[in-house]
Amino acid sequence: MTPTQPNRALIVGASGQLGTALIAQLGDTALPAARRQLDPSWLRLDLEEIAATPSLLDGLIAQHNITAVYCAAGATDVERCESDPAWAAAANHLGPLALARAAHNIPFAFFSTDYVFDGHAGPYAENDTPNALSVYGQTKLDGERAILDAHPNALVLRTTTVYGPDPQSKNFLYTLSRVINAGNTMRVPTDQLATPTYVDDLATAAIALLNEHHTGIFHLAGPSFLSRYDFSLLACEILGLPTSHVQPLTTPELNQKAARPLLGGLRIEKLRAILPNITMRSPTAGIQSWRAVTA
Repeated sequence: MTPTQPNRALIVGASGQLGTALIAQLGDTALPAARRQLDPSWLRLDLEEIAATPSLLDGLIAQHNITAVYCAAGATDVERCESDPAWAAAANHLGPLALARAAHNIPFAFFSTDYVFDGHAGPYAENDTPNALSVYGQTKLDGERAILDAHPNALVLRTTTVYGPDPQSKNFLYTLSRVINAGNTMRVPTDQLATPTYVDDLATAAIALLNEHHTGIFHLAGPSFLSRYDFSLLACEILGLPTSHVQPLTTPELNQKAARPLLGGLRIEKLRAILPNITMRSPTAGIQSWRAVTA
């Protein structure tokens, strides 16, 4: 008799910072999948390929005894999304939608963003009306709507300004440290405000919501509303970096292709009411945790 496979949670986007945090917390129940396999045991899944050929997913769920799916992958390069909307749509909408359809009868979590809002009146609650300003935000919003239509029991988890341990050293803290330690100046906007989110807390909250069979839209973010510039100054203070290397600029002065929601960020009263024991770290606690892990 063939032994029964253990239940597995498929982590799409396993090589990123959120995927890494999910795998660390789920342990042996995690089945990593990514476009670029970091281990032979990983599945290779590319959202662009899945968007073009959804049949690539045929039999995947049953074959690997997958009992939950976390779609933590996507096109997060906001500037590239603006100039390559087909790539953005494939990775943020059509690929995740194909995955949700394949997982229609098991729990499914899709990670989205505060960029679905226009940033005129943040932080935002779950029932506030979206109005994306950029291709990135619109493709994530398209993904949210299509997934909830195709998989009514799905979770849509919006987050923002995610930072913390990252195997690819891509997030804002790594960039800030790298630039300033090299003796260069970091250009940071003073007028883009959000609620920075520590990645381990994001993973913990996502797993808890999925395990308790919650559905619909939830905001998962940190508790503090501050600008990128103030977040940079706080990080410099904690990390012992000179603040003189942080150059404050307004968003128009940065001359970015994609429009940004200036007063962005997310409210988390709904999360706190449902999961009162979940801690979403303040920027001070989060940066200190990151420093301890990366020291």
